[in-house]
Amino acid sequence: MTALFLALNRFFQYAVFSDMNRNTVNEFFDVDHTITKKSTAISYLMLLIKKNYLPISILRSVPLVCLNYKYGKMNEKHFNRKIPELIGIKKEFLEEVARENFEKYIKPSLYPGAVDYIKKLKDEGKRIIFASSSMELVLRPLTEYLGVDDLIATKIAFEDNLCQGCFAGTPAFRQEKKKLVLDFAKDNGIDLEKTSFYSDSIHDRPLLEEVGNPVATNPDFRLKFLAKQRGWEIINF
Repeated sequence: MTALFLALNRFFQYAVFSDMNRNTVNEFFDVDHTITKKSTAISYLMLLIKKNYLPISILRSVPLVCLNYKYGKMNEKHFNRKIPELIGIKKEFLEEVARENFEKYIKPSLYPGAVDYIKKLKDEGKRIIFASSSMELVLRPLTEYLGVDDLIATKIAFEDNLCQGCFAGTPAFRQEKKKLVLDFAKDNGIDLEKTSFYSDSIHDRPLLEEVGNPVATNPDFRLKFLAKQRGWEIINF
């Protein structure tokens, strides 16, 4: 009898939770160049270099990566490299650097219009979810500052709170970002047809095509062209 009661109670809680999510408007946002003017990850790497945890040579590939991103040529291989210099570094230290990165670099690079827009959506009772290929650890202080409800991002691998020098699983980029958002939506009873996704990049085309209201935000030229073709909303912060 007790087992039946617990099962019914769990079913009831899930049904209420799913119904609440279905009635809540969900707004998904990319981060880099969508609500920030600069890359959140590059400034984090720069701080680690200044603190002598990474060699300056790691920046050699940055110009090429930036160009590939701008012109829609990036692919998953750009995320495959490991960073052995970070193996064994405590998670608490990397979180401390993330907070410093936020205060020094991310916060000043926020588009004021994006901050006001997100605040307006929250005041309307909408749920804000960030979906970014940047690192979860790097973005956490930003989500706390803006009062973001959930975060989907690339995870760094840790074991016993020590960095493993690589990512945990596949980075949240392009098709993987789409998969993570689809899984999140399914687990939380979210109808993507009633959902918005804001992004600056053509790389996010797979996810933009999944939601009912795709919004090209500060779009690169490829996404701007696609948005005009599809009749998607275009906004600039």
